[in-house]
Amino acid sequence: MVAKRKKLDYESAVAELELLVEKLEQGDISLEESLKLYERGVLLTRDCQEALQTAEQKVQLLAKQNGQSTLTDFDDDTDDS
Repeated sequence: MVAKRKKLDYESAVAELELLVEKLEQGDISLEESLKLYERGVLLTRDCQEALQTAEQKVQLLAKQNGQSTLTDFDDDTDDS
């Protein structure tokens, strides 16, 4: 029987991912520990992706409720010259 794991909120998951990456980049851990950290990272990444998808769906729903039929992509290519 597989136990359900508790999902972290987005910010906590990202913070833990950053710590995992730092540990993996140091390179001073065993292969077995590296694989465990990598596996945890994959699970955290999935949690983050789900949280972002949920947030996007909420924004789309709110936009529709406010009379906007479609959302436009944010374009941060500002040219100050």
